[in-house]
Amino acid sequence: MEAVAHAIAKPANENAPAVRLALYITDPEVVHELKEYDEGQERDAFAKHALRIGVLASRHASGALDAQSIQREGERMLGAVREALSAHTSQTASSIARLLGAYLDPATGSLPQRLEQLTKRDGEIELLLARHLDGDGSTIAQTLARQVGQESALFKLLSPTQADGLVTTLSRAIDDALRMQREEVLREFSRDRPESALSRLIADVSTANGALRAELAGDIAAVTGALSLENEQAPLARFVARVERAQRSILDQFSLDCEGSAICRLAATLDDTRTTMKQSLTLDNPASPLSLLRKELMDAVAVFSDSNSRFQSDMRTTLETFRVRREEAARSSLHGHSFEYAAGELLQLEAQHGGDVCERLSGTPGREGRKTGDYVLTLGPESAAPGAKIVVECKAERGYTEAQAFDELSLARKNREAQVGVFVVARESAKEGFATFRRVGPDVLVIWDADDPGTDVYVKAAVSIARALVVEQHRTSDRSEADVREVEQSIRAIERLVTTVDTIAHDARNIVKKGTKIGKAAEGVKERLVDEMERLKGVVAGMQGQQGLA
Repeated sequence: MEAVAHAIAKPANENAPAVRLALYITDPEVVHELKEYDEGQERDAFAKHALRIGVLASRHASGALDAQSIQREGERMLGAVREALSAHTSQTASSIARLLGAYLDPATGSLPQRLEQLTKRDGEIELLLARHLDGDGSTIAQTLARQVGQESALFKLLSPTQADGLVTTLSRAIDDALRMQREEVLREFSRDRPESALSRLIADVSTANGALRAELAGDIAAVTGALSLENEQAPLARFVARVERAQRSILDQFSLDCEGSAICRLAATLDDTRTTMKQSLTLDNPASPLSLLRKELMDAVAVFSDSNSRFQSDMRTTLETFRVRREEAARSSLHGHSFEYAAGELLQLEAQHGGDVCERLSGTPGREGRKTGDYVLTLGPESAAPGAKIVVECKAERGYTEAQAFDELSLARKNREAQVGVFVVARESAKEGFATFRRVGPDVLVIWDADDPGTDVYVKAAVSIARALVVEQHRTSDRSEADVREVEQSIRAIERLVTTVDTIAHDARNIVKKGTKIGKAAEGVKERLVDEMERLKGVVAGMQGQQGLA
């Protein structure tokens, strides 16, 4: 039987290569398979597919299957697998979502409903726990009653009223053990039994006591023999013999009858020493040490006395001059002005040295209409703060305090339009507690003695610090913190040095005041020296008299 297949279907892609075939199939198996499909498109598709498989099988059998065909087929198969997996994934996700919703949905899920049934009030869990744990009829209560209750075997075993209980059994066992132990102890302390511990102890003590008595008797006999004087070889006899020999030797050394004894040699040495001292301590011999010492002391006292007399004369003259000048200045109505003029001369010199201008404005009203501010120092054009002003107030009035000085300086700075102020007060005008040199903010206080040139350095130091403060205010914006700190440290150092110098000067004045006392003390020492020398002469004369009697 023959079958005819017409491959007349058009390809999906008209641009792809195509071949028209008209085949007559006579192979029984192929014909049988083709007749399984209806004639037309279905049979043509099956014939194409079978033809493709046959061509690929034939190519594979002949070794002509190329890589491109494998790649196309593999991609087609991967695409099919991918589509199948995608469809399966969607189906699986939908199935899992439906299944999880059926179990876990809060409203309709079986799991929340089951949990609600288990945990709600009077639920299954509560009923189960109540049945096993609640009340005397619960399972656990009944179990505990059977195991440890009054009717349990354990309770009966531990009951003290039970004859065969554990407590009664333990009591009988302990009583038996104690009774046996007590009887054993009594047997060990019984003297009726020779093998008891007490009998053996008494026997050992008696034996040891006898041996000890024998050894003690031997020791006493040995000590008696060692302390016996009749035995010349005994230690005590040898010691007594040595003591007697030492006693005889000492008596021989201190005997005056023996010329070679120590006491005789000592007496001879003392006689020689007495003779030498008499020759050395006599003032009649000009070459003796005592005479030479007396001569040097008298010369030194004479030199010291002359020097002290000249010093006292000079100091009296100088102090008298100072006293007269001060009394005249104090009596004069221009005492304050003379102090002010003297301070102005010093300030003028200091201004010239620093290239500044010193102007006396005492008695001239200032910006505030006051006359406060005696001198104004204006810094020169070559200074670090040209045109800056320092006001100086000079006071010789008595009873000035630091508070009054600072108040007056504050007014003077405003009145003279100055940045820094210096208050110079006379030493005799400063009240007790007034610091010799002190700086507070832009103001400087200083004590000055117009009659003591040594205090001029205080005023110069105050002016130097005032200049530094003016420069510091003028250039604060341009200077670093380190520079400001360095200026402050320098100012503090000057304050400490001025205080130290004033302390030294005060001590020097005290030394001058005590010069007279030192001179008087020297005269007293001189008189005492003469008295001691006379007393020494008397002692030496007495020694000579005793030597003559000897």
